[in-house]
Amino acid sequence: MALTLVDTHCHLDYIARQEEHPLGEEGTDPAKVVARALETGVEFLVNPSVTPTRFNDVIGLAERFEHVYAGVAVHPTDVKDVQETPEWAAELEALLSHPKVVAVGETGLDYYWDVSLKDFQKACFKTHLALGVKHDLPVIVHDREAHEDVHQLIADTPGVRGIMHCFSGDSDFALKMIEHGFYISFAGNVTFKKAVELQEAAKVVPLEWLLIETDSPFLSPVPFRGKPNEPARVLHVAEKIAELRGITVEEVAAVTTENAKRVFGLQ
Repeated sequence: MALTLVDTHCHLDYIARQEEHPLGEEGTDPAKVVARALETGVEFLVNPSVTPTRFNDVIGLAERFEHVYAGVAVHPTDVKDVQETPEWAAELEALLSHPKVVAVGETGLDYYWDVSLKDFQKACFKTHLALGVKHDLPVIVHDREAHEDVHQLIADTPGVRGIMHCFSGDSDFALKMIEHGFYISFAGNVTFKKAVELQEAAKVVPLEWLLIETDSPFLSPVPFRGKPNEPARVLHVAEKIAELRGITVEEVAAVTTENAKRVFGLQ
């Protein structure tokens, strides 16, 4: 039985910039990267933007490839670059009606790097959440060492829904975010030996709220850890979750694919 998978979060635009994250002999030509993903069973992949300077890149890739969709937003570590350009929100909103844009993302809060002022991160995140509600689109949330504030801002936004991308919390936090209509997406770090808390969360998230991703070119799963990542490797995330839950990879693939279609409106 052939598997059908979805990579709900990859940065194909980064992969295409070979000088940043080379994939060696396999190559970073987007056409080859997408082809390898399709050969692995990936039905479609979502490429979120991180900054306005990449909006055209992610939409261009979505227009170029049938199986690629886009998200538009400003990443919390990049919001410092839009402090002097308040028109960024209007520029972003104008793109949300594009037929290949399926999410507001990637946005959120990042207190690990802390390169953008926390108050401005929060203000930008609130803007993104409001746009998600206004346009009935899922919000792809980046949350690094900011669980409490992420939860509070989402709780304060009635009607918002979305995805906790590259989930980094514990089981309790996962279930709390599900209560607010957010899917929990696991990336390659769930395969890491020391990721015990993350693996415990992957065991308890209800299947109907589970998603998988690569976050490529980052977070390559075992056995590729430390090397540049790509969408085809989402299969290894599915295999690890199947192992953790004691079910088949076919079941993980089927349910996460249906969940992805539902959240992104691709039925």
